[in-house]
Amino acid sequence: MLGVVLNNRGAKYGNRLFHGDNRAALGRLIEDQPESVRLIYIDPPFDTGLSWSTTDGATAYSDKFEGDSYMKMMRAVLTMARKLLTPDGSIFLHCDFRRAHHIAVLCDEIFGEGARGDSAKAPGFRNEIVWLYGLGGSSPSWYPRKHDTIYWYTKGAKWHFVPPMIPATSNRLKGKLKKAPDWWEIPSLNNMSKERSGYPTQKPLALLERIIEAHSEEGDMVADLFCGSGTTLVAAEKLGRGWIGCDLGEQSLRTCRERLGLADYSVEII
Repeated sequence: MLGVVLNNRGAKYGNRLFHGDNRAALGRLIEDQPESVRLIYIDPPFDTGLSWSTTDGATAYSDKFEGDSYMKMMRAVLTMARKLLTPDGSIFLHCDFRRAHHIAVLCDEIFGEGARGDSAKAPGFRNEIVWLYGLGGSSPSWYPRKHDTIYWYTKGAKWHFVPPMIPATSNRLKGKLKKAPDWWEIPSLNNMSKERSGYPTQKPLALLERIIEAHSEEGDMVADLFCGSGTTLVAAEKLGRGWIGCDLGEQSLRTCRERLGLADYSVEII
């Protein structure tokens, strides 16, 4: 097994980076280390019908699906991902307007209705978080689309949660901190950002750091099954968590290795 172990600070399993279909990676992980991951973040394709390229023109990934193949893929991934979570683990699903409603129904089925149902403590749905990112174009035909939706689901009826704190804006609480609400105003990366790797759809470290700090502890394992530019893995490494990443694209794996300083390490080919 060609795993990569960095300073995972007590995580039970070493860091692992997979190149290939995440369903195959999940099958191996469930066999090797079931119920071992405290937090899963998934930023899957959005079913845009587009192909995405890096800033230097290389193809990053295709976001084109035929018929119901997108939802079949998501059902398989989410069903397997649940088996990888610890009993008190959480999963975050990053979506946009195209598929968010379909994914919410699917997650209610797989993880449970949670707070939507009769008991606020039941397993399943916890929050619908709106990420306000600011950048992007406009249109004369509809309101400018300036947010994504992030769903939080838990595997069980108990979960880890340390509320993120942000500066208060009211005069009464001026200079103090308050709990972050379910809308997060975190800027997306502009073209001049030092964080930018050249990989399309890259998310800012601040977004992933907030999720990881709130829903895991040092030494826990964090997984990203569509790891793209590797932001989840970079944030997990920075915060002392172990990590698991998987992506089908060669550009993704190249970007992840560069950002993590893993140029001399092998990945697991599946």
